[in-house]
Amino acid sequence: MRRVQLITLDCALVVAEEGSFLGASRRVGIHHSALSRRIRDLEHSLGTVLFERHAGGVRPTPAGMRLLHNLRRVLADLDGTLAFAETTGGAQAGALFIDFDASEHAIEFLHAVAEFVRSRPDVALSFMEAKRTAGRLS
Repeated sequence: MRRVQLITLDCALVVAEEGSFLGASRRVGIHHSALSRRIRDLEHSLGTVLFERHAGGVRPTPAGMRLLHNLRRVLADLDGTLAFAETTGGAQAGALFIDFDASEHAIEFLHAVAEFVRSRPDVALSFMEAKRTAGRLS
């Protein structure tokens, strides 16, 4: 099972936006070598290179561009969903449950959650796996 920390996904977006590990490290507040290691570990976990490294910084590979594009889209979707929940009272103290098909939408979901974590540091998230029975979640 692949595990990716949400902060790592956020860091990947910042690296792409800044075009360098040094610039991104200043923005997220971690040492550039630690940030570079995070991205290298993410690439290893995904089995693909996300950034081309060169003397002037980094640029996303085609695979990296697809992942980053999907990440931004999913995070924007999650922002909209959470804003809707706030306006309808769904963001009150308690629990927010989001059901999704992990086999089809895992990366998109992780990206969306990363954006939520970035935008709402006051909210603690916890995840649990629903039990599957006869092809359905229960």
